Amino acid sequence: MSHPLTLDLTGLTSAVLGDHGPSDAEIRAFAPAARDALATILARRDKGELGFFGLPDDRAAARACLDYARALPPAVDTMVVLGIGGSSLGPRALYSALARPMDALRPRSPGMPRRLLFPDNADPVTMRAVLEVCDPERTVWNVVTKSGGTAETAAQLLVVAEHLERALGARARDRIVATTDPEGGALRATARARGWKTFDIPPNVGGRFSVLSPVGLLPAAVAGLDVMGLLDGARAMRDRCLADDPATNPALLLASMLHHHHVVRGRPMVVLMAYVDALFDTADWFRQLWAESLGKEKATDGTVVETGPTPIAARGATDQHSQLQLYVEGPRDKVVLMLTARQRETEVVIPDGELTKSRDEYRYLGGRGMGVLLDAELRGTIGSLAKRRRPVGTVELARVDAASLGALLVLLECATAYAGPLYGVDPFDQPGVEEAKRLAYAALGRTGFEELAKDLPPTVGKGPYVL
Repeated sequence: MSHPLTLDLTGLTSAVLGDHGPSDAEIRAFAPAARDALATILARRDKGELGFFGLPDDRAAARACLDYARALPPAVDTMVVLGIGGSSLGPRALYSALARPMDALRPRSPGMPRRLLFPDNADPVTMRAVLEVCDPERTVWNVVTKSGGTAETAAQLLVVAEHLERALGARARDRIVATTDPEGGALRATARARGWKTFDIPPNVGGRFSVLSPVGLLPAAVAGLDVMGLLDGARAMRDRCLADDPATNPALLLASMLHHHHVVRGRPMVVLMAYVDALFDTADWFRQLWAESLGKEKATDGTVVETGPTPIAARGATDQHSQLQLYVEGPRDKVVLMLTARQRETEVVIPDGELTKSRDEYRYLGGRGMGVLLDAELRGTIGSLAKRRRPVGTVELARVDAASLGALLVLLECATAYAGPLYGVDPFDQPGVEEAKRLAYAALGRTGFEELAKDLPPTVGKGPYVL
């Protein structure tokens, strides 16, 4: 049976690395711990704690998103996604991979798939620019926060709501949609009071695992992406990732391999290097998924472990000219995973004319496709790393389409979930992030957080080593 995604981890083993990688016997020895990790996660799923496993089956939510997109007025040509973290990284990954290249810059015609914009951060310069370039008559604003109180998103909402009310009056209610918790939180209450259209984030789905909920599916539907194909690919991979044998479960094997290279061989860094521009934002999405899920001070039994791998997003061939020197000859503390596609959407052939033939430095490129060049760069990078016994694996999509992307997202989500018990941590909480949020509230003077002000650092320019 062919699959839309192939995972090749041979380059992480002794077959390529010699003594620098695990032998077949060591890999077989992963199995008991891997099965225990799988059982731990599936037990939590069966208790109803982990809803992300079921998202590929929720066709009703997908249809609701598609219905909303079809019902938008033809004049609306833009959706701005107001969210941060998983509320922005997930839908951005979908848009980058599946929309037309440079889609946000292309001219629009009434009724065609809409462009998506992701201001993401609370930077006032960016926010001012978004307000300037987005015509209130032609823009819908999707506010995404499960808790409803995320400070950055709340700030964006307050600015946008007033901006729209000044421009559109009562019609402003039709230009804001809220994606949030189905029952509680400030955004849900505000949406009810203001009459905004709403979509639900399931209570048992955390932000960084929410890409296949309306968090990602609503923007995808508005942009005209293949929402059902995405879920089809995700469901097929989800089913593969439930097998209890690492030899047949790609997520379990990936989690076990990366955990082994970290804790046994001292390689805490995982580089996801996309050799397809459309997949770079997926690598960026993975950074949050891997780091926030596995970087923890305490194990599930309460002991202090201060553990966690460090994910790095890279772009091939761009980062061959900025990072590869470090990966090839620097510390042996990294595993590199190449992210590529077997079939590209299009090809650009390098001319074989007079200019090409005029110099040896150009002649060998004549008549070749730029995709062929990029694939050669990929082979060269893999070869360079393998030659120096640096672990390098490949995640190859059959093509960059909805089914393959859905499979990739679920592979990485399941691998992250299974890595949690291997590290002995809960991959579904984020206490360090919550602490930083509370300190930010104290810095802003939010009621109820005054006591935390004593833990704030001095402002810039107040320390003893200021030059």
